[in-house]
Amino acid sequence: MPTMRNLRRAAEVRLRLAAAVLVILTTSAAAEERKTIVFVCLHGVVNSQMAAAYFNKAAQERGLPFAAVSRGIDLYRSVPVRIMDGLALDGLEPANTPQQLSADDVAAASQVVAFDDVPAEQRGSTEVTYWSGIPLGVDDYEATRDEIVRRIDVLIPMLPNERVR
Repeated sequence: MPTMRNLRRAAEVRLRLAAAVLVILTTSAAAEERKTIVFVCLHGVVNSQMAAAYFNKAAQERGLPFAAVSRGIDLYRSVPVRIMDGLALDGLEPANTPQQLSADDVAAASQVVAFDDVPAEQRGSTEVTYWSGIPLGVDDYEATRDEIVRRIDVLIPMLPNERVR
């Protein structure tokens, strides 16, 4: 049963997400030049949310022209409280409202990274990088976070036209 604290936290996250979307939509051409990295997990609410949030933090800190989004193969509609709490402790929010992976997402992406097998009808002919062996974030948030951050640090130098400042 939802508690007032959890409901309040969820409302705060939604407000922050709405504010972030507004900032993104009103940002100048620099935002349009950003390349998209799509992180995919089965339900789009755990590991892909974590990866997109930590990737966006790293890209912003390094001044990189990339923005990550989270997508799900078989979508759930809400990010678990455990994931929202873990991200909040690191000063982050979920990358976006959970969304179903589409062929258009994959086609428009500079890079697609998946934690689970992406069906052919959703990936098309796009090459997908698979990150296997990472625990599920709701089971062991800290170990998952540490492994995702380590892999992001390996991924960034391999991105096309990556520029480190």
